[in-house]
Amino acid sequence: MNQTIDEIFGPDGFLARAHDDYEHRPLQIRMARAVEAALDERHPLIVEAATGTGKTLAYLVPALRSDKRVVVSTGTKALQEQLFRKDIPLLERHWPEDFEAALLKGRSNYLCKMRLEEIQSGRRTVRSDPRKRLQTLLEWAESTATGDRAEIEGLPDDSPIWNELSVGPDACLHTDCDHYDECFVTQARESAEEADLLVVNHHLFFADLALRDQGVADILPPYDAVIFDEAHHLEQVATSFFTRHLSNYRITDLVGDIERRLEDEELEAPDLEEALGELEDAGSEFFDYVSFGLDEGRHPAERALEDAREERIQGTRETLDEALVDLGVTLERQSGLGEVSGRFQERCGELREALELVTERDDDDYAYIADVRDRGVFLEAAPIELDQIFRDKLFETHDSLVFTSATLATGGDLSFFKRQLGLEASDGTSAVSFDVEELLLPPAFDYSEQSVLYVPNKLPAPGTDDYEDNLPMLVEYLLEITEGRAFVLCTSYANLHLLHDALEENLDYPVFQQGDRPKPELLAAFREQHDSVLFATRSFWEGVDVKGGSLSMVIIDKLPFANPSDPLTSARLDQLEARDLNSFRELSLPSAALALKQGFGRLIRSRDDVGIVAVLDSRIADKWYGRYFLDTLPSAPVRWSAPAVKQWWYEHDRTEAELEQDSS
Repeated sequence: MNQTIDEIFGPDGFLARAHDDYEHRPLQIRMARAVEAALDERHPLIVEAATGTGKTLAYLVPALRSDKRVVVSTGTKALQEQLFRKDIPLLERHWPEDFEAALLKGRSNYLCKMRLEEIQSGRRTVRSDPRKRLQTLLEWAESTATGDRAEIEGLPDDSPIWNELSVGPDACLHTDCDHYDECFVTQARESAEEADLLVVNHHLFFADLALRDQGVADILPPYDAVIFDEAHHLEQVATSFFTRHLSNYRITDLVGDIERRLEDEELEAPDLEEALGELEDAGSEFFDYVSFGLDEGRHPAERALEDAREERIQGTRETLDEALVDLGVTLERQSGLGEVSGRFQERCGELREALELVTERDDDDYAYIADVRDRGVFLEAAPIELDQIFRDKLFETHDSLVFTSATLATGGDLSFFKRQLGLEASDGTSAVSFDVEELLLPPAFDYSEQSVLYVPNKLPAPGTDDYEDNLPMLVEYLLEITEGRAFVLCTSYANLHLLHDALEENLDYPVFQQGDRPKPELLAAFREQHDSVLFATRSFWEGVDVKGGSLSMVIIDKLPFANPSDPLTSARLDQLEARDLNSFRELSLPSAALALKQGFGRLIRSRDDVGIVAVLDSRIADKWYGRYFLDTLPSAPVRWSAPAVKQWWYEHDRTEAELEQDSS
């Protein structure tokens, strides 16, 4: 396209002609210029672009103009879907040159045709879901062209039945599978090979980085540049990806996969069946001892592995290791399984490596965690620091990198985010040899007119009995100001249940609670009933978009400091203190400020929105770090008493006619 960025985004430009509702935004043009320069000049760029900037088109247009193969990596599947189903098709319809775009997700997001065949033939029994839902999924499977679970409306993210219909990297037979050529994952990767613009998510991107580092087959085709949207998720996703796991599920999955393969091949292998039984018994005994006496939740691994049971646990660990060795040897002798036997042997080796790492616990770079949830027992080794991982695997091998999000800056600058990526040392000096461009765009909305921040300076501090006694009464008073139309966002399930149970009968508005229905259904019901109240936890603090009068207040119970007793958080705090750094200033404070900023961002989603954000934590008023939180949040006026908030609302509340117009 011969037009300049200014012409494309201008009032009479290409986008204005392509989109009936197009709005000329100077901030969008500033971002698009910076992205284009980063791609052309091949240097990293960090951009904070608040809601309303139009950041998606501000990076998609330069990506298409660059004549490069560009990967766009998102933090959530929801944004991945929005890009591929909404934003990119808009450009495809009007862009003067043809281009190819592809969507690629992790393997477990796609229907596995082998699993489907096993269920349909009765070789695999599904016990984890109602028969009606299974039948719905089987009917969908007959007609889907992509096999992508995102096509299935109403399927919860944690639906157990999907685990029966998909496979992860461990269980996939790859080229040994009879369905490899028509596999949905194979087809998606073939489309990616032809794409100019490839939309992935952070998990998949890091999986590809790891495979490239190991010198084995890549997931993604070669590319020239990467744009990370929702970049504030990068540290969390990278931590999850580079965490080593051992669980009872991995043992039982391996046993089940081998048993089904024997059945498929109609093989009789008594020695292999005996080895499988021994592995199953050894795994069950080991994990029973590890989890004995532990409540559900995350615990330091020392609690599970270093106590009066230590000798017995070590004995069962050795038995489990021997069972994995014996199974590998037995598989090697079993010629009837063909080449797939080699993959099963690899899985035995991977489990042995994980078992050694999570039980020896002799690498100081990891935090060791025992996690008990439902019927699962998980031992994890999570990396404490990621700065070197980012430098080695990302910045040393890539130069055209763009990082963007609505929430990257804390305390008025990007230092915390740059430290997370390993770009900046704790003293503020650069930790890399190259320049990183920064762009902090001002807010697109007028928060000083559209919103108010309420902080109750007289409320007792969180954690006290007086706080819990007063909290429900204050929330009820606030909800009466806006007559519902509110999110009540809690930092814990305990506070969620405390407030919901105390107020449900008192409120004259429809009340919804996280967990009662799938998230999309809850949001749809909330939007439809304009005076409703939704009680939720951190999963609703971001990625939720409710415009107009349906949402006029966001209530946050307290400052979202991470739980210092969480084993990984504790290890990161301890490591900072060991370096004579103030762990509260370096980690706890900026992490909480960034989370609060995300929660605040639920309120104002358009230039017409007006509302109240209430953070019911008096520490903002009377602790030295209160100013840091205020400097991180948008510049809304602050009110310190509930009557003052009520007065502000009466001066800014919109008419019922305007609310009706929003809903039409």
